[in-house]
Amino acid sequence: MIRWLFLATLSLILLLQLRGLDEPLRTPDTPQGIVGFELAGTKAEAGRILAAWRSAGVLEAAKVSLGVDMGFLLAYPFFFRATIGGLRRRLRAGRVARGGAALERAVLLCAPLDLAENLLLWRMVDGGATGWGAGAAAACAGLKFLLVAGAAGWCLLALAARPRISFRPSHD
Repeated sequence: MIRWLFLATLSLILLLQLRGLDEPLRTPDTPQGIVGFELAGTKAEAGRILAAWRSAGVLEAAKVSLGVDMGFLLAYPFFFRATIGGLRRRLRAGRVARGGAALERAVLLCAPLDLAENLLLWRMVDGGATGWGAGAAAACAGLKFLLVAGAAGWCLLALAARPRISFRPSHD
């Protein structure tokens, strides 16, 4: 429980930090901030975002955001793994529990996917947009977001599937 609480707290703190760091990156030309850059997918779109950030003077903010995300990628996959594992142990055997077993392992792929994505994005912030870099970063980000959505969805499903505990007053 202490490990889960540590991972939950660390993930939440870093997530809130990232939201704050993303704020300057949300310009009229880039309303999705860093997520828009992660999912740009093409040299033209990544270049457009970088040009908007350059003219707004926030390229350094993008680097700081990517740097903090390096810490976040070491926390949130393990938070999801611990959460899925804890919920799985409380479920009876069944499809939901079996699906959780696979997802419990798969969610750890978020860390290397996020790392690769961040390195590709950092390289483009420093050296300019490339088609290969934008495409590979978007593929990593898309798969990472799919795993995160799957993990979050599974946790909600597991919470809904858990038997309700009833507290009946004793009649002593």
